[in-house]
Amino acid sequence: MNTRIFLFAVVTSLLTSACGGSGALMQPSKGSEGAAIQGLLRERGGGDFVEFATEDFEALYDAETVRAPEWSVDSGTLMGNGNSARWQLPRAGVHTIGLKIFLVDGRVVEASWTVKVVARTLETGS
Repeated sequence: MNTRIFLFAVVTSLLTSACGGSGALMQPSKGSEGAAIQGLLRERGGGDFVEFATEDFEALYDAETVRAPEWSVDSGTLMGNGNSARWQLPRAGVHTIGLKIFLVDGRVVEASWTVKVVARTLETGS
């Protein structure tokens, strides 16, 4: 694993713990052969995924070995830019965000994360 990525993951984990957050680093539900994609960092940290909210993510991978990342979602609106993505969540239900990376050695690695999106209520902010 690239030392830079490892240090970033450790610092992120420590900051998340220090700030009282949990679950900020999401492990792939499917894919990521050989740990080419270490995880998906959710900017907000923990808590529910609430329908129609906007979530920001950062994929953790060794940027030196990646030629191009490609983001996808099964529903909602997605804007991906390099290792970052902004997803306006769809209606409540189980949904998937995916990442495909094209490595400089010609391999293609895919990973996906399954998220449960909950309905908006007075308790969740709307």
